[in-house]
Amino acid sequence: MYTVHFQADLLHTEAGLSEQQREEQGMYRNLSSKHLLLLTDCLLQSHRFAKAFNSNHEQRNLLWKAGFKGSVKPNLLKQETQSLACVLRILFKMCSDEARRDAWPLIQQRLIFVCREALEYFLCLQSEAHRDAWTCLLLLMLTRIFKMSDERFAAHTSSYYPLLCEIMCFDLKAELRSVMRRFFLRIGPVFNISRSGGVP
Repeated sequence: MYTVHFQADLLHTEAGLSEQQREEQGMYRNLSSKHLLLLTDCLLQSHRFAKAFNSNHEQRNLLWKAGFKGSVKPNLLKQETQSLACVLRILFKMCSDEARRDAWPLIQQRLIFVCREALEYFLCLQSEAHRDAWTCLLLLMLTRIFKMSDERFAAHTSSYYPLLCEIMCFDLKAELRSVMRRFFLRIGPVFNISRSGGVP
């Protein structure tokens, strides 16, 4: 059993390193904080356009009936999820970048706003398939917040705690339930409502 857990931890570590290496190969280091935030604005516009289209069922039905190819109604689900994933990765990376410390307050404010908007939208989704497509986004969001310092973790959690409670009512995938369990267990000691000193 110990070997299995050790191998799992090793795989997670290697995955984290490869992700960091991929990020370092991009343009991140060559862009100023101002330009990175401008990039996130553009990505959010793309994300919100896709959300608006995916929420307009009447328009999608008209396109489908007009001869749009495919076995399902047209959607921009890939654009909706991947644009937001890019925004989250950029903002989370900026949050831990010592070279951008002067912009941390603005970055955290932006990140909390984006996360809250994302969680509110997730709660409005009617399709289980649509919610499933968001599983990776929620995992990204929660795992990155979970790794933050107590102060930052508290700032994020207090901003959308009720939304997280509502999400618990959905039939979530096992991996997401596990992450949310650890997330909620950490809330106890951070907010001094539990004596637990750690999260299993």
